[in-house]
Amino acid sequence: MIIGVLLLLAAVCLYSRHSDHSARKLGCKAVQLKQGYGYLISLKNDTLIYQPYIPAIGKHIPFSNRQDALKVGNMVCRKLQNNQLPSMSKAEIDALGISYSRF
Repeated sequence: MIIGVLLLLAAVCLYSRHSDHSARKLGCKAVQLKQGYGYLISLKNDTLIYQPYIPAIGKHIPFSNRQDALKVGNMVCRKLQNNQLPSMSKAEIDALGISYSRF
């Protein structure tokens, strides 16, 4: 948990240090894993966030499909673009319709 918080803070700091807000080019892509999907958020060639599991549910469960990984990854990107912390709550995960009850 502490490592996750530190990674989030590092991502925010790296993202915030670029002064030209119009030049920010965040990218979000789904990544295939052995048992499912995760997402990766990058700025130019720097990886800001690599998330192999569904966040906020308290278990290490990958997303069951590419679309779910992108739903959450895109929401995290929007938060970064709006200068918000890129964290997700369980309520946000549920509101996006992400299924995680298979494990």
